[in-house]
Amino acid sequence: MQASETKIRQLIEGTKQYVIPLFQRPYSWNEKQWKTLWSDVKDRSRHDNGRPHFFGSIVTTPAKSVPQGVGKWLLIDGQQRITTIQVFLAAIRDAAIAIGESKLPDRIDGQYLTNAYEEGDERMKVLPSRDDRPAFRAIIRKEPIEHKQNRLSMCYHYFRTQLEGRTVGDLDSLHLAIVDRQSLVVITCDEHDNPHLIFESLNAKGEKLTPADLIRNYLLMRVHVNDQDRHYELYWLPIQQALDFHLTEFVRHYLMKEGKVLKEADVYFELKDRLINKTTHEAQDFLRDLHRHGMFYAKFINPTLETNPAVSERLDRLHRLKLTVAYPFLLRVFDAADTKMLSFEQVLESLDLLESFLIRRAVCKIPTSQLRQMLPPVFDAAGGASEQFLDGLRKQLGGNRCPDDEKFIDALVSQPLYSTAEQNARVRLILERMERSFKHKEPASLLSVQIEHIMPQTLTPEWLQMLGSDPEKQHSQLVHTLGNLTLTMFNADMSNKPYKDKQQSFASSHYVLNTYFADVTQWTPEAIRERGRYLAKLAVQIWPDVGRTPKSAGLERSVSIAPSKVRFRSDIDSVDNWKDAFVKLLKHFDTTVPGLLQKIATERMLEAVVSNDEKRFRRARAKIGDIYVNTHASANQLKEWCRKIAKIANINEVDYDFIIPESYEKTGSS
Repeated sequence: MQASETKIRQLIEGTKQYVIPLFQRPYSWNEKQWKTLWSDVKDRSRHDNGRPHFFGSIVTTPAKSVPQGVGKWLLIDGQQRITTIQVFLAAIRDAAIAIGESKLPDRIDGQYLTNAYEEGDERMKVLPSRDDRPAFRAIIRKEPIEHKQNRLSMCYHYFRTQLEGRTVGDLDSLHLAIVDRQSLVVITCDEHDNPHLIFESLNAKGEKLTPADLIRNYLLMRVHVNDQDRHYELYWLPIQQALDFHLTEFVRHYLMKEGKVLKEADVYFELKDRLINKTTHEAQDFLRDLHRHGMFYAKFINPTLETNPAVSERLDRLHRLKLTVAYPFLLRVFDAADTKMLSFEQVLESLDLLESFLIRRAVCKIPTSQLRQMLPPVFDAAGGASEQFLDGLRKQLGGNRCPDDEKFIDALVSQPLYSTAEQNARVRLILERMERSFKHKEPASLLSVQIEHIMPQTLTPEWLQMLGSDPEKQHSQLVHTLGNLTLTMFNADMSNKPYKDKQQSFASSHYVLNTYFADVTQWTPEAIRERGRYLAKLAVQIWPDVGRTPKSAGLERSVSIAPSKVRFRSDIDSVDNWKDAFVKLLKHFDTTVPGLLQKIATERMLEAVVSNDEKRFRRARAKIGDIYVNTHASANQLKEWCRKIAKIANINEVDYDFIIPESYEKTGSS
């Protein structure tokens, strides 16, 4: 950084241009400042005592844009002074023209207002910010000016009014007083100085700048001045409007998408390092690519902009998790999809894998700080866009990085999930996805749904009695766990009411989640834990393990141990063995979906399992109505057949269960 004192003449003579950065506020001086300047200049024009008047300071930095054209300087601070001087000189020029003088106007025009041999905006010595350019161009080019067009027009008309009736000698003296008797301290920054910090320190009362402001200016200054407006309109303005206050964070994530981790304070310098040796065309390509990725990013923060419902739904869930650390990775995924390097199916599964990964880690309370280093390099670490991308992604997100079924289930059953606003938003998302997983043909709206604590957060005498011994301890351990939470539209009405009252409300609920309570007569600690296990089993299906083959994690016992009962929704049946369990569940399926087994047999959907032919299964079979079912199979095979038939019937796996004898559960056999 260098500082030197100079006069206006030395500052603006020669072929050069001072560019007002786009992040600067529009011209804002008013009559108070104009009157002070007029008084000072008029005084110096009458009394030349040899001492210049100190006019303040300006801060500039070189703008290395293109090799051709005039030398450009960013005017970081001092735009009000320099712009006003330009307008004042233009007013003197035009006042001289009005009285028939030509020499003085040509001198002012050629030395202080224009670069005589340049064209377009490069002809102007000063290039104001975008909103001020039309009025400023009109003033410098001697074109008609509307008095109320903007503040620059008002400034021009103020000085023209003061100059009325002046002689050529008066006007020349005023011109010399401006260029030779006004001094400035010029502070010139080099490329290692941070203009963002300098501007803030010099404009403490101004609007705080963001790295995005500097980035915008830096990028556009690397584009030829004649193309700046077009590039601003086409590439920068759309992302600025779409992202608003997310703009700086987007640029940071854009620069991180290849794996580098950046702090916000480093974004501007990182961008300069990447572009310092780039050509104008390369800088333009960078801006176009930034715009393309900005449109992807707009969908991350506003998923309704995504036109594909399946993608929009997944982006909405990720957005609600508020884990923006995943956005650099998502930029790579959407870029690869846009260039047809990843298929639509790969994109959907990538979003599903990411959601499972984030949900499992959040529920198990693994610090999100680890994700800042972990996620940006994942795309390349997975092998980049290819047919094997999903396999590579599973390896990167799986293993020790993603909690397995056992840890996930344990956290869902035992850990408090409701507390902070962030946690509450997450548990609401979990409950909503569970509700939707039942695939009701007429699903109830979830727009205004609320989270209901079945056992209330504040205990009443009735609840103290229901909780049994040590109710306060039981309450503190269980009140915010998943098993005690559900969805309702009538949270305020339920409040601290007894369980029997809430049970009646749940009976008329349109949410499938609440059908669970129909046959639960007491809401005891064990009942809460039992529902927690029920929901945890559903969660494992919705958010499967990312990198490993899904495990039962204790919810299903070894097939070597025969079940003693089967459950279908609220019905419990005693069974003798796996074959008996299989047949009884199929009977429930067929009753729930009348004609199910007949349809499977007629359409030959599972010929190895279901048939109309009595002789089809000779070794072992069972008859359900007029249909024969194969029972000659291992326990694992019977379970798999049960799963397939349930899927055909659109029956959720959480609706049925094989219940292992209690003695085995207590000893932890598996």
